[in-house]
Amino acid sequence: MKRFLIGVALAIAALHCSKGYDELMQEAVDARKASNYKIARQRLFSALEKKQTAEAYKELGNVVLLGEQNLVEAESFYLKALEIDKTYINAQFNMAVVNLRRYEQTIGDNGKGNEDFLNEADKWFKKVYEQNPNFAVGLEELGKYYYYRHDYKKGLEAVQKALSADARNASAYSLIGQIYFGGLKDYQQAFDNFEQARTFNNKDLDVVYFLWVTSEKLAKKQDAEQYKTRYEQMLKQEGLTTDKVRARIRLLENQLKG
Repeated sequence: MKRFLIGVALAIAALHCSKGYDELMQEAVDARKASNYKIARQRLFSALEKKQTAEAYKELGNVVLLGEQNLVEAESFYLKALEIDKTYINAQFNMAVVNLRRYEQTIGDNGKGNEDFLNEADKWFKKVYEQNPNFAVGLEELGKYYYYRHDYKKGLEAVQKALSADARNASAYSLIGQIYFGGLKDYQQAFDNFEQARTFNNKDLDVVYFLWVTSEKLAKKQDAEQYKTRYEQMLKQEGLTTDKVRARIRLLENQLKG
């Protein structure tokens, strides 16, 4: 059995070696989009054996960021991409995203996090938009930056541009809901946008939580109970420990404080 498994592994490795860089990259991107992060990582390392490119390292950063939420490793891959091409705009943008995630991890009960991370994100966003003022990828992340800076007008403008590019962008609707909830205290608008987010992505745990707490603000007791139950069911499906559940809810509570 052991010899058989070794043989299978060698056969797979040989198959990857026979593929070209472009084919491996396409398979990696397809796997990442399908949330098959392990496969994506394997294909990307095989692609890098063929050719060291900024694109491959950027994709590795994306896989690690999305699949493992490992900010340190993701950052290291984005920096490798920038070593190859210091003007690579996608890697610059993702460096800003990494620092936004770090800021979120430091948000306390007062709704504020470590400003150093926001300043670092700002530095990278400036590099991006100085290079291309019309860069439209991931505009909801720029909107999130403005939300954390309490500049709700600019936040909404950025997210509306994201929706102009993709009217089904669930993350954009979720962020609009957060701005209305935590920033503008307009709970009906918040609820409507969270509902839109759930329409386009019904697997987003955070959105279900946002709908639960917004329903409570609007005194929609039946809705609140339904979303609370659904949220608890989804948490069980993820198999999170009690401590991780508490940490996640606390993070979301603080994130909504605007």
